[in-house]
Amino acid sequence: MRRLQLLVFFGLWLNHSALAQTGSSESIKFFRQQLALYKKDDTTKVKILTRLSNSYRRNNYDSALFYGQKAVLLAKKLGYTNGVTFAEFSLEYSLRETGNLAEALTLQLDLLDKARLYKNVYTEGIELNSIGNTYLEMGDFKTALDYYRESRNIFLPLPDNKGPHIALSKYWVSGYYKRNEASNMGNAFEKMNQLDSALHYETAMYNDLNFPVDLMPELLSRLGALQLKLGKEQGAIQFFRKGIKLTFQQNTVTDRAIIYYQMAALFNKMKQPDSSLYYARQSFYTARATTLAKVALDASLLIADLYHKSAKLDSAYTYQRIAIGYKDALFGADKFRQIQLVLSQEQQRQQKLLQDRERLKNRYLFIGGVSTVVFVLIVALIIWRNNQKQKQINLLLSEQKEEIETQRDNLGQALEDLKTTQTQLIQSEKMASLGELTAGIAHEIQNPLNFVNNFSEVSVELLTELKEEAEAGNKDDVIGIADDLTENLRKINHHGKRADSIVKGMLEHSRVATGEKQLTDLNVLADEFLKLSYHGLRAKNKGFNADLVTNFDDNLPKADVVQQDIGRVLLNLFNNAFYAVNQKQKIAGSDYRPEVSVTTESGNGHVVIKVKDNGIGIPDAIKEKIMQPFFTTKPTGEGTGLGLSLTYDMVVKGHGGSIEVSSEEGLGSEFIIKLPILT
Repeated sequence: MRRLQLLVFFGLWLNHSALAQTGSSESIKFFRQQLALYKKDDTTKVKILTRLSNSYRRNNYDSALFYGQKAVLLAKKLGYTNGVTFAEFSLEYSLRETGNLAEALTLQLDLLDKARLYKNVYTEGIELNSIGNTYLEMGDFKTALDYYRESRNIFLPLPDNKGPHIALSKYWVSGYYKRNEASNMGNAFEKMNQLDSALHYETAMYNDLNFPVDLMPELLSRLGALQLKLGKEQGAIQFFRKGIKLTFQQNTVTDRAIIYYQMAALFNKMKQPDSSLYYARQSFYTARATTLAKVALDASLLIADLYHKSAKLDSAYTYQRIAIGYKDALFGADKFRQIQLVLSQEQQRQQKLLQDRERLKNRYLFIGGVSTVVFVLIVALIIWRNNQKQKQINLLLSEQKEEIETQRDNLGQALEDLKTTQTQLIQSEKMASLGELTAGIAHEIQNPLNFVNNFSEVSVELLTELKEEAEAGNKDDVIGIADDLTENLRKINHHGKRADSIVKGMLEHSRVATGEKQLTDLNVLADEFLKLSYHGLRAKNKGFNADLVTNFDDNLPKADVVQQDIGRVLLNLFNNAFYAVNQKQKIAGSDYRPEVSVTTESGNGHVVIKVKDNGIGIPDAIKEKIMQPFFTTKPTGEGTGLGLSLTYDMVVKGHGGSIEVSSEEGLGSEFIIKLPILT
């Protein structure tokens, strides 16, 4: 009989909660009048208090909490068990929304146990949803999503009345909550930044003609938040404005406070402080009036920030103090301890359930053991039969073992082939660097050679002219031509020495290619490879030009390094920098000027080399991957993906140094190499 009463009671609660979702001022006025007229403390008054609490749920949480608590106390005083549960259903929502998460979760877990005890799947599904909402408020989005899924799995197989919303029908309840859960799952996915999944659920509900009307403002709020995260500000504004309009039609003040704040945050992001301040103030006053503490906190923080930016420090300070008050009330140490205690108790309860199940399992095992003894003879016959089958199985296993060993050998060979391929790719990267280095050297040597050739040709012509003037007896002209020849020979000698120094420098790098470290002037090394890299790219692309900026520390101590390795590191970084500015030049306007700079300095026992460019930059999504082997952003055939990987190995593993990167997409990148100074 008691179970039947509870089932009837839960049905009545479902009916009432569905009808009171809109929290209309008419229902509040009606139940306040009923309460004023009814003076007797009995079960009827408990119901009036509970319905009044429920009516306030979307207009004033403090009032909802106040009347809900009065209903619970009166029901307990009367020994009205069903009334206690009835009032607690209304109370849990207000507790959560006023920041009393520990009390709300305790109440929800207790109501969930009651629903499961009396096998009421509708109430079980609703409470799973409520628990998910509480975990969402606590920031545990993964656990919230698990509870939403469990709730939705309860409602999905239940009949769904797609006709008029008849709240007396349990079919309407299942349809209401299966759609509510889908939207809640989308909200959890959005909080976890899984935007594709969030968009799937929220869009499906938006297009569902049977989606509950009273939940539509919340859905529009979530769709607006999604549009904002996807970078579609105008789409977000459209959803938010629809939501605000609907909250006035439905008189759902709490939803209005939330959407006002979302509008304020959006306009703040769009650099429209006046609009942002307007909506932030609307959100704050609306949230404060409805005692929606979390939204009031967010709104007051935003208002304080906006006033601070506009130099209205008194106003900024006022709202900052208000925000601190809300923060202490919502997230103070006592609140945290209460939540931790509830979670710990729930964990212990779940552990006890597991222990009870284990004891029950052991009991069944004992009964099974006794039964086994009774049938021992039958088991013996079965074992003999199984032995015969086992022989066949062993034979099959032997064949499978041979096959597995063959596959293992094949995998071993595949691994060797993979290692060989990797070695070849690394060698290919080195050869690519060598090719770029060779192109740079050739281009740089070509310049002095061109001068030598030009001055040589001019000198030949001058010698012919000298003979003619000498034969004519023009002494002054002969002397003038001789002076020109002297100057030409001096220039030929100068450019010849320049080519000689380039060759000697390369021979010097070649001489130390044994892998041995030696003290090296990194200023000279960086300057040489900067020019080689630049001329290498110029050899491929005659129309490319860039500003080369060097900021060398004249007092930079020499570093103990393998010159060839650090040279390859610098060449790779310079090549990447020139590639980045070259790519940006293709898409930038005519006022863009490519620039690559190298800076050296020392400090804290290290020499530091900084290579910076104003190129295309590196997207945040791939910054963590650029040092991984075989990862490249270049088109197929233009890069192996080993350049930065080898650079990292040479600097970190080969020299005990470090390499850091800072970059902003569209603005450029900077690589910082730190090498230890020999002490």
